[in-house]
Amino acid sequence: MKKLALMVMAAAVLGSLSPVSAQEVDPLLQLLIDKKVLTQDEALTVQKEYDKKKEAQKEETKKAMDDATKPMKSVSDALKGLKIGGTYYLSYQNGSSFSASEADGLKSYNKFVLKRGYLDVRKEIAPWLATRFTTDVHQDSEGNYLARQKYLYADFKWKGNKVFSNPHLEVGLIHTPWLDFEDSINTWRMQDALFLDREKILASADSGIMFGANFGPALPKSYQDEVSKGFPGKWGSMAVGIYNGGGYSKGEKNMNKILQYRVSFRPVPAYMPGLQLTVSGANGKGNLEPVNYDKDGIFLNERIYPDFNLINYMVSYQHARFTLAGQWFKAEGNPTGSGYYTPAQYIPGKVEYSDIFSGPKTKGYSYFGEVKLDDAKKWTLWARYEKFDPDTEGIFEAVKENSEDVRKRYIYGIAYKIYKDNIILLDYEKNSHTKEYGNILHGDTVIPDEERIQLTLQIKF
Repeated sequence: MKKLALMVMAAAVLGSLSPVSAQEVDPLLQLLIDKKVLTQDEALTVQKEYDKKKEAQKEETKKAMDDATKPMKSVSDALKGLKIGGTYYLSYQNGSSFSASEADGLKSYNKFVLKRGYLDVRKEIAPWLATRFTTDVHQDSEGNYLARQKYLYADFKWKGNKVFSNPHLEVGLIHTPWLDFEDSINTWRMQDALFLDREKILASADSGIMFGANFGPALPKSYQDEVSKGFPGKWGSMAVGIYNGGGYSKGEKNMNKILQYRVSFRPVPAYMPGLQLTVSGANGKGNLEPVNYDKDGIFLNERIYPDFNLINYMVSYQHARFTLAGQWFKAEGNPTGSGYYTPAQYIPGKVEYSDIFSGPKTKGYSYFGEVKLDDAKKWTLWARYEKFDPDTEGIFEAVKENSEDVRKRYIYGIAYKIYKDNIILLDYEKNSHTKEYGNILHGDTVIPDEERIQLTLQIKF
Protein backbone atom coordinates (compact mmCIF):
# COMPACT_ATOMS: atom_id res chain seq x y z
CA MET A 1 0.00 0.00 0.00
CA LYS A 2 2.84 2.31 0.85
CA LYS A 3 4.48 1.63 -2.52
CA LEU A 4 1.20 2.36 -4.33
CA ALA A 5 0.90 5.68 -2.52
CA LEU A 6 4.44 6.57 -3.53
CA MET A 7 3.66 5.74 -7.17
CA VAL A 8 0.61 7.98 -7.07
CA MET A 9 2.67 10.74 -5.45
CA ALA A 10 5.36 10.36 -8.14
CA ALA A 11 2.76 10.62 -10.88
CA ALA A 12 1.37 13.79 -9.29
CA VAL A 13 4.84 15.32 -9.07
CA LEU A 14 5.49 14.38 -12.69
CA GLY A 15 2.33 16.26 -13.62
CA SER A 16 4.03 19.50 -12.60
CA LEU A 17 7.11 18.76 -14.67
CA SER A 18 7.75 18.81 -18.40
CA PRO A 19 6.94 15.54 -20.21
CA VAL A 20 9.85 13.28 -21.15
CA SER A 21 10.41 10.76 -23.87
CA ALA A 22 9.59 7.08 -23.38
CA GLN A 23 13.26 6.15 -23.74
CA GLU A 24 14.32 8.19 -20.68
CA VAL A 25 13.24 7.98 -17.07
CA ASP A 26 12.35 11.17 -15.25
CA PRO A 27 15.02 12.12 -12.63
CA LEU A 28 12.45 11.88 -9.80
CA LEU A 29 11.47 8.37 -10.84
CA GLN A 30 15.14 7.44 -11.23
CA LEU A 31 15.73 8.60 -7.65
CA LEU A 32 12.88 6.37 -6.44
CA ILE A 33 14.41 3.48 -8.39
CA ASP A 34 17.83 4.14 -6.87
CA LYS A 35 16.26 4.19 -3.37
CA LYS A 36 14.62 0.91 -4.27
CA VAL A 37 11.21 2.39 -3.62
CA LEU A 38 10.09 1.54 -7.17
CA THR A 39 11.28 -1.03 -9.60
CA GLN A 40 12.37 -0.06 -13.12
CA ASP A 41 9.19 -1.53 -14.60
CA GLU A 42 6.97 0.25 -12.07
CA ALA A 43 8.66 3.59 -12.78
CA LEU A 44 8.24 3.15 -16.53
CA THR A 45 4.57 2.27 -16.05
CA VAL A 46 3.99 5.47 -14.06
CA GLN A 47 5.81 7.52 -16.66
CA LYS A 48 3.89 5.89 -19.52
CA GLU A 49 0.54 6.63 -17.87
CA TYR A 50 1.58 10.20 -17.24
CA ASP A 51 2.73 10.70 -20.86
CA LYS A 52 -0.56 9.25 -22.12
CA LYS A 53 -2.57 11.56 -19.89
CA LYS A 54 -0.50 14.57 -20.95
CA GLU A 55 -0.97 13.73 -24.65
CA ALA A 56 -4.73 13.48 -24.14
CA GLN A 57 -4.73 16.88 -22.44
CA LYS A 58 -2.81 18.36 -25.39
CA GLU A 59 -5.36 16.94 -27.85
CA GLU A 60 -8.25 18.35 -25.80
CA THR A 61 -6.54 21.76 -25.65
CA LYS A 62 -5.90 21.72 -29.40
CA LYS A 63 -9.52 20.78 -30.14
CA ALA A 64 -10.78 23.53 -27.83
CA MET A 65 -8.52 26.05 -29.56
CA ASP A 66 -9.66 24.89 -33.01
CA ASP A 67 -13.31 25.17 -31.97
CA ALA A 68 -12.70 28.64 -30.55
CA THR A 69 -10.87 29.90 -33.64
CA LYS A 70 -13.09 28.25 -36.27
CA PRO A 71 -15.30 31.38 -36.69
CA MET A 72 -12.16 33.50 -37.05
CA LYS A 73 -10.79 31.08 -39.67
CA SER A 74 -14.06 31.32 -41.60
CA VAL A 75 -13.78 35.11 -41.57
CA SER A 76 -10.13 34.89 -42.62
CA ASP A 77 -11.00 32.60 -45.53
CA ALA A 78 -13.79 34.95 -46.59
CA LEU A 79 -11.44 37.96 -46.54
CA LYS A 80 -8.70 36.20 -48.49
CA GLY A 81 -8.59 37.65 -52.01
CA LEU A 82 -11.23 40.28 -51.14
CA LYS A 83 -10.71 43.88 -52.29
CA ILE A 84 -13.09 46.71 -51.48
CA GLY A 85 -12.60 50.10 -53.10
CA GLY A 86 -14.40 53.15 -54.35
CA THR A 87 -14.12 56.01 -56.82
CA TYR A 88 -16.01 59.29 -56.44
CA TYR A 89 -16.13 62.43 -58.59
CA LEU A 90 -17.08 65.50 -56.53
CA SER A 91 -17.47 68.65 -58.63
CA TYR A 92 -18.25 72.33 -58.57
CA GLN A 93 -19.69 73.50 -61.92
CA ASN A 94 -20.40 76.97 -63.27
CA GLY A 95 -21.72 77.34 -66.82
CA SER A 96 -24.62 77.51 -69.22
CA SER A 97 -26.50 74.88 -71.22
CA PHE A 98 -29.07 74.96 -73.99
CA SER A 99 -32.68 75.55 -73.00
CA ALA A 100 -35.41 76.09 -75.60
CA SER A 101 -37.55 77.89 -73.00
CA GLU A 102 -35.02 80.71 -72.48
CA ALA A 103 -35.05 83.79 -74.71
CA ASP A 104 -31.36 83.50 -75.55
CA GLY A 105 -31.44 79.70 -75.61
CA LEU A 106 -29.19 79.34 -72.56
CA LYS A 107 -29.80 78.44 -68.94
CA SER A 108 -27.08 79.25 -66.41
CA TYR A 109 -26.15 77.02 -63.50
CA ASN A 110 -23.89 77.19 -60.48
CA LYS A 111 -23.78 74.04 -58.39
CA PHE A 112 -21.94 71.43 -56.40
CA VAL A 113 -22.60 67.91 -57.60
CA LEU A 114 -21.59 64.32 -57.01
CA LYS A 115 -21.01 63.31 -60.63
CA ARG A 116 -20.41 59.65 -59.94
CA GLY A 117 -19.90 57.32 -56.99
CA TYR A 118 -18.65 53.78 -57.56
CA LEU A 119 -18.41 51.22 -54.75
CA ASP A 120 -16.34 48.31 -55.98
CA VAL A 121 -16.12 44.85 -54.38
CA ARG A 122 -13.84 42.17 -55.90
CA LYS A 123 -13.14 38.65 -54.71
CA GLU A 124 -10.80 35.96 -55.93
CA ILE A 125 -12.78 32.80 -55.28
CA ALA A 126 -10.17 30.48 -56.79
CA PRO A 127 -7.01 30.99 -58.87
CA TRP A 128 -9.17 30.50 -61.98
CA LEU A 129 -12.34 32.33 -60.84
CA ALA A 130 -12.99 35.86 -59.59
CA THR A 131 -16.04 38.08 -59.27
CA ARG A 132 -16.80 41.80 -59.23
CA PHE A 133 -19.72 43.81 -57.83
CA THR A 134 -19.78 47.55 -58.64
CA THR A 135 -22.59 49.94 -57.73
CA ASP A 136 -22.96 53.25 -59.57
CA VAL A 137 -24.47 56.22 -57.72
CA HIS A 138 -25.62 58.92 -60.15
CA GLN A 139 -27.97 61.88 -60.35
CA ASP A 140 -31.15 61.73 -62.43
CA SER A 141 -32.76 64.59 -64.35
CA GLU A 142 -34.70 65.63 -61.24
CA GLY A 143 -31.56 65.89 -59.14
CA ASN A 144 -32.16 62.72 -57.12
CA TYR A 145 -29.21 60.48 -56.34
CA LEU A 146 -29.94 56.90 -57.38
CA ALA A 147 -27.95 53.68 -57.15
CA ARG A 148 -27.80 51.17 -59.97
CA GLN A 149 -25.63 48.19 -60.78
CA LYS A 150 -22.80 48.74 -63.26
CA TYR A 151 -20.76 45.53 -62.99
CA LEU A 152 -21.75 42.17 -61.58
CA TYR A 153 -19.96 39.27 -63.19
CA ALA A 154 -17.96 36.07 -62.90
CA ASP A 155 -14.46 36.19 -64.41
CA PHE A 156 -12.96 32.84 -65.47
CA LYS A 157 -9.19 32.98 -65.96
CA TRP A 158 -6.51 30.77 -67.51
CA LYS A 159 -2.71 30.86 -67.55
CA GLY A 160 -2.59 31.13 -71.31
CA ASN A 161 0.52 30.60 -73.44
CA LYS A 162 3.14 32.56 -75.38
CA VAL A 163 0.57 33.63 -77.98
CA PHE A 164 -2.42 34.47 -75.76
CA SER A 165 -1.54 35.56 -72.24
CA ASN A 166 -4.01 36.21 -69.42
CA PRO A 167 -7.08 34.93 -71.30
CA HIS A 168 -10.31 35.39 -69.40
CA LEU A 169 -14.08 35.09 -69.85
CA GLU A 170 -16.49 37.55 -68.24
CA VAL A 171 -20.12 36.48 -67.76
CA GLY A 172 -22.88 38.73 -66.41
CA LEU A 173 -23.08 42.51 -66.31
CA ILE A 174 -19.66 43.07 -67.85
CA HIS A 175 -17.24 45.43 -69.61
CA THR A 176 -17.75 46.29 -73.24
CA PRO A 177 -14.58 45.94 -75.35
CA TRP A 178 -13.95 49.51 -76.49
CA LEU A 179 -14.56 51.83 -73.53
CA ASP A 180 -12.74 49.55 -71.10
CA PHE A 181 -9.69 49.87 -73.37
CA GLU A 182 -10.04 53.62 -74.01
CA ASP A 183 -10.13 54.21 -70.25
CA SER A 184 -6.54 52.94 -70.13
CA ILE A 185 -5.49 55.57 -72.72
CA ASN A 186 -7.57 58.58 -71.69
CA THR A 187 -7.76 58.22 -67.92
CA TRP A 188 -9.77 61.42 -67.36
CA ARG A 189 -13.22 59.94 -66.92
CA MET A 190 -13.53 62.26 -63.92
CA GLN A 191 -14.00 65.18 -66.35
CA ASP A 192 -16.90 63.50 -68.18
CA ALA A 193 -17.76 60.45 -70.26
CA LEU A 194 -15.50 59.50 -73.16
CA PHE A 195 -16.39 60.27 -76.79
CA LEU A 196 -18.56 57.34 -77.93
CA ASP A 197 -20.14 57.02 -74.50
CA ARG A 198 -21.01 60.70 -74.40
CA GLU A 199 -22.56 60.58 -77.87
CA LYS A 200 -24.58 57.52 -76.76
CA ILE A 201 -23.01 55.34 -79.44
CA LEU A 202 -21.69 52.81 -76.91
CA ALA A 203 -22.16 52.04 -73.22
CA SER A 204 -19.29 51.07 -70.94
CA ALA A 205 -21.08 48.00 -69.53
CA ASP A 206 -23.86 45.66 -70.62
CA SER A 207 -25.22 42.19 -69.87
CA GLY A 208 -23.58 39.45 -71.88
CA ILE A 209 -20.46 37.32 -72.24
CA MET A 210 -16.99 38.50 -73.32
CA PHE A 211 -13.65 36.83 -74.02
CA GLY A 212 -10.43 38.84 -73.77
CA ALA A 213 -6.69 38.16 -73.93
CA ASN A 214 -3.31 39.81 -74.44
CA PHE A 215 -1.11 39.02 -77.43
CA GLY A 216 2.24 37.65 -76.32
CA PRO A 217 3.83 37.93 -72.85
CA ALA A 218 3.40 41.01 -70.71
CA LEU A 219 5.53 44.09 -71.26
CA PRO A 220 8.31 44.66 -68.69
CA LYS A 221 7.26 45.69 -65.21
CA SER A 222 9.21 48.93 -65.63
CA TYR A 223 6.93 49.94 -68.53
CA GLN A 224 3.80 49.02 -66.59
CA ASP A 225 4.93 50.98 -63.52
CA GLU A 226 6.11 54.04 -65.44
CA VAL A 227 3.58 54.22 -68.29
CA SER A 228 0.48 52.02 -68.07
CA LYS A 229 -0.69 48.73 -66.62
CA GLY A 230 -3.67 48.58 -68.97
CA PHE A 231 -3.74 45.64 -71.40
CA PRO A 232 0.05 45.09 -71.24
CA GLY A 233 0.40 42.40 -73.93
CA LYS A 234 3.71 42.79 -75.77
CA TRP A 235 1.98 42.63 -79.18
CA GLY A 236 -1.39 44.03 -78.12
CA SER A 237 -4.72 42.69 -76.90
CA MET A 238 -8.23 41.76 -77.98
CA ALA A 239 -11.78 41.41 -76.69
CA VAL A 240 -15.00 40.15 -78.24
CA GLY A 241 -18.44 39.76 -76.71
CA ILE A 242 -22.17 39.24 -77.24
CA TYR A 243 -24.47 41.70 -75.43
CA ASN A 244 -28.13 42.57 -74.95
CA GLY A 245 -27.39 45.95 -76.51
CA GLY A 246 -29.18 48.46 -74.29
CA GLY A 247 -26.30 49.04 -71.89
CA TYR A 248 -26.27 48.61 -68.12
CA SER A 249 -29.02 51.22 -67.64
CA LYS A 250 -31.54 49.56 -70.02
CA GLY A 251 -33.41 46.28 -69.95
CA GLU A 252 -33.49 43.83 -72.86
CA LYS A 253 -36.49 44.62 -75.07
CA ASN A 254 -36.17 42.15 -77.95
CA MET A 255 -34.61 38.88 -79.08
CA ASN A 256 -31.66 40.50 -80.83
CA LYS A 257 -28.09 40.58 -79.55
CA ILE A 258 -25.16 42.85 -80.44
CA LEU A 259 -21.64 41.70 -81.29
CA GLN A 260 -18.89 44.04 -80.04
CA TYR A 261 -15.17 43.58 -80.60
CA ARG A 262 -11.76 45.24 -80.32
CA VAL A 263 -8.29 44.33 -81.60
CA SER A 264 -5.18 46.35 -80.67
CA PHE A 265 -1.64 45.85 -82.03
CA ARG A 266 1.74 47.11 -80.85
CA PRO A 267 3.69 47.11 -84.15
CA VAL A 268 7.16 47.81 -82.68
CA PRO A 269 7.11 46.82 -78.99
CA ALA A 270 10.92 46.64 -78.75
CA TYR A 271 11.32 50.32 -79.68
CA MET A 272 7.94 51.99 -79.11
CA PRO A 273 5.89 49.81 -76.75
CA GLY A 274 3.45 52.66 -76.18
CA LEU A 275 2.36 52.78 -79.82
CA GLN A 276 -0.93 50.96 -80.49
CA LEU A 277 -3.16 50.64 -83.55
CA THR A 278 -6.72 49.72 -82.65
CA VAL A 279 -9.88 48.82 -84.51
CA SER A 280 -13.19 48.16 -82.80
CA GLY A 281 -16.78 47.85 -83.82
CA ALA A 282 -20.29 46.59 -83.22
CA ASN A 283 -22.98 44.91 -85.28
CA GLY A 284 -26.57 44.12 -84.39
CA LYS A 285 -30.00 45.65 -83.94
CA GLY A 286 -31.24 48.51 -81.81
CA ASN A 287 -32.75 47.61 -78.45
CA LEU A 288 -36.39 48.35 -79.36
CA GLU A 289 -39.53 46.41 -78.59
CA PRO A 290 -40.89 44.41 -81.55
CA VAL A 291 -42.70 46.58 -84.08
CA ASN A 292 -44.94 45.27 -86.84
CA TYR A 293 -44.59 47.75 -89.66
CA ASP A 294 -45.78 47.97 -93.28
CA LYS A 295 -42.72 49.35 -95.03
CA ASP A 296 -43.73 49.29 -98.65
CA GLY A 297 -47.23 47.89 -98.96
CA ILE A 298 -45.93 44.46 -99.90
CA PHE A 299 -44.39 43.05 -96.72
CA LEU A 300 -47.26 43.48 -94.30
CA ASN A 301 -46.77 43.13 -90.56
CA GLU A 302 -43.01 42.69 -90.91
CA ARG A 303 -41.20 42.84 -87.60
CA ILE A 304 -38.55 45.53 -87.98
CA TYR A 305 -35.70 46.83 -85.86
CA PRO A 306 -33.21 49.58 -86.76
CA ASP A 307 -29.71 48.31 -87.52
CA PHE A 308 -26.72 49.25 -85.41
CA ASN A 309 -23.32 49.09 -87.09
CA LEU A 310 -20.13 50.75 -85.89
CA ILE A 311 -16.52 50.86 -87.03
CA ASN A 312 -14.01 52.75 -84.90
CA TYR A 313 -10.25 53.33 -85.25
CA MET A 314 -7.61 54.72 -82.90
CA VAL A 315 -3.90 55.45 -83.09
CA SER A 316 -2.40 56.03 -79.65
CA TYR A 317 1.01 56.51 -78.11
CA GLN A 318 1.72 56.38 -74.38
CA HIS A 319 4.98 57.55 -72.85
CA ALA A 320 6.05 58.09 -69.26
CA ARG A 321 5.74 61.86 -69.77
CA PHE A 322 2.95 62.22 -72.36
CA THR A 323 0.06 60.54 -74.19
CA LEU A 324 -1.36 61.22 -77.67
CA ALA A 325 -4.44 59.63 -79.27
CA GLY A 326 -6.56 60.10 -82.36
CA GLN A 327 -9.91 58.37 -82.86
CA TRP A 328 -12.30 58.20 -85.85
CA PHE A 329 -15.66 56.42 -86.18
CA LYS A 330 -18.62 55.83 -88.48
CA ALA A 331 -21.92 54.39 -87.33
CA GLU A 332 -25.43 53.57 -88.42
CA GLY A 333 -27.97 53.83 -85.63
CA ASN A 334 -27.10 53.13 -82.01
CA PRO A 335 -27.49 50.21 -79.59
CA THR A 336 -30.66 51.59 -77.99
CA GLY A 337 -32.40 52.11 -81.35
CA SER A 338 -33.41 55.60 -80.24
CA GLY A 339 -33.16 57.18 -83.71
CA TYR A 340 -34.26 55.98 -87.12
CA TYR A 341 -35.68 57.24 -90.40
CA THR A 342 -39.48 57.37 -90.53
CA PRO A 343 -41.82 57.58 -93.53
CA ALA A 344 -41.87 61.35 -93.00
CA GLN A 345 -38.22 61.47 -94.10
CA TYR A 346 -38.94 59.60 -97.36
CA ILE A 347 -37.12 61.58 -100.07
CA PRO A 348 -36.43 59.83 -103.40
CA GLY A 349 -32.68 59.61 -103.89
CA LYS A 350 -31.96 60.24 -100.21
CA VAL A 351 -34.25 58.11 -98.07
CA GLU A 352 -35.77 55.27 -100.05
CA TYR A 353 -38.40 52.89 -98.77
CA SER A 354 -35.62 50.43 -98.02
CA ASP A 355 -34.01 52.99 -95.66
CA ILE A 356 -37.14 53.58 -93.60
CA PHE A 357 -36.72 52.39 -90.01
CA SER A 358 -32.94 52.18 -90.37
CA GLY A 359 -30.73 54.24 -88.07
CA PRO A 360 -29.26 57.55 -89.23
CA LYS A 361 -25.62 57.54 -90.28
CA THR A 362 -23.21 59.38 -87.99
CA LYS A 363 -19.48 59.98 -87.85
CA GLY A 364 -16.95 61.86 -85.79
CA TYR A 365 -13.44 62.08 -84.48
CA SER A 366 -11.70 62.86 -81.23
CA TYR A 367 -8.13 63.95 -80.46
CA PHE A 368 -6.62 63.73 -77.01
CA GLY A 369 -3.25 64.70 -75.54
CA GLU A 370 -1.67 65.06 -72.13
CA VAL A 371 1.74 65.95 -70.79
CA LYS A 372 3.25 65.49 -67.31
CA LEU A 373 4.73 68.84 -66.33
CA ASP A 374 7.16 67.74 -63.61
CA ASP A 375 9.48 64.82 -62.85
CA ALA A 376 7.27 63.64 -59.99
CA LYS A 377 4.29 63.53 -62.40
CA LYS A 378 2.13 65.49 -60.00
CA TRP A 379 1.01 68.10 -62.52
CA THR A 380 -0.69 67.17 -65.81
CA LEU A 381 -1.83 69.45 -68.61
CA TRP A 382 -4.27 67.93 -71.11
CA ALA A 383 -6.70 68.77 -73.90
CA ARG A 384 -9.40 67.09 -75.97
CA TYR A 385 -11.09 68.12 -79.23
CA GLU A 386 -14.09 66.37 -80.79
CA LYS A 387 -16.28 66.79 -83.83
CA PHE A 388 -19.57 64.92 -84.19
CA ASP A 389 -21.90 64.79 -87.20
CA PRO A 390 -25.25 63.17 -86.30
CA ASP A 391 -26.53 63.09 -89.92
CA THR A 392 -23.83 62.45 -92.52
CA GLU A 393 -26.44 61.97 -95.27
CA GLY A 394 -27.96 65.40 -94.68
CA ILE A 395 -31.44 63.90 -94.43
CA PHE A 396 -32.55 65.91 -91.42
CA GLU A 397 -31.26 69.21 -92.77
CA ALA A 398 -33.91 71.88 -92.91
CA VAL A 399 -32.16 74.05 -95.50
CA LYS A 400 -29.83 73.40 -98.40
CA GLU A 401 -28.05 70.11 -98.87
CA ASN A 402 -24.47 69.57 -97.73
CA SER A 403 -24.67 72.30 -95.11
CA GLU A 404 -22.61 71.43 -92.07
CA ASP A 405 -24.59 69.95 -89.18
CA VAL A 406 -21.98 69.31 -86.50
CA ARG A 407 -21.13 69.87 -82.88
CA LYS A 408 -17.57 70.68 -81.85
CA ARG A 409 -16.30 70.18 -78.32
CA TYR A 410 -13.18 71.77 -76.82
CA ILE A 411 -11.86 70.71 -73.41
CA TYR A 412 -8.75 72.00 -71.61
CA GLY A 413 -7.67 70.83 -68.19
CA ILE A 414 -4.90 71.01 -65.61
CA ALA A 415 -4.69 68.45 -62.84
CA TYR A 416 -2.73 67.91 -59.65
CA LYS A 417 -2.20 64.46 -58.17
CA ILE A 418 -2.66 64.74 -54.41
CA TYR A 419 -1.78 61.15 -53.59
CA LYS A 420 -1.73 58.17 -55.96
CA ASP A 421 -5.02 58.33 -57.93
CA ASN A 422 -6.58 61.03 -55.74
CA ILE A 423 -6.62 64.06 -58.05
CA ILE A 424 -7.88 67.64 -58.36
CA LEU A 425 -8.83 68.70 -61.91
CA LEU A 426 -9.73 72.17 -63.17
CA ASP A 427 -11.16 72.15 -66.69
CA TYR A 428 -12.92 74.38 -69.19
CA GLU A 429 -15.33 72.97 -71.78
CA LYS A 430 -17.03 74.59 -74.75
CA ASN A 431 -19.63 73.03 -77.06
CA SER A 432 -20.15 74.83 -80.36
CA HIS A 433 -23.04 73.89 -82.71
CA THR A 434 -23.74 74.82 -86.29
CA LYS A 435 -27.26 76.00 -87.19
CA GLU A 436 -28.13 72.72 -88.88
CA TYR A 437 -27.11 70.76 -85.77
CA GLY A 438 -29.85 72.62 -83.87
CA ASN A 439 -32.36 71.90 -86.64
CA ILE A 440 -31.71 68.17 -86.35
CA LEU A 441 -32.33 68.02 -82.61
CA HIS A 442 -34.85 70.76 -81.99
CA GLY A 443 -36.42 71.79 -85.27
CA ASP A 444 -35.73 75.29 -86.56
CA THR A 445 -33.52 76.21 -83.58
CA VAL A 446 -30.04 77.62 -83.22
CA ILE A 447 -28.15 76.23 -80.23
CA PRO A 448 -25.81 78.85 -78.72
CA ASP A 449 -22.36 77.91 -77.52
CA GLU A 450 -22.46 76.07 -74.21
CA GLU A 451 -19.60 76.68 -71.76
CA ARG A 452 -18.60 75.26 -68.40
CA ILE A 453 -15.87 75.70 -65.83
CA GLN A 454 -15.52 72.71 -63.55
CA LEU A 455 -13.42 71.86 -60.50
CA THR A 456 -13.44 68.13 -59.70
CA LEU A 457 -11.98 66.10 -56.86
CA GLN A 458 -11.44 62.41 -57.59
CA ILE A 459 -11.32 60.22 -54.51
CA LYS A 460 -10.09 56.69 -55.08
CA PHE A 461 -9.22 54.01 -52.56
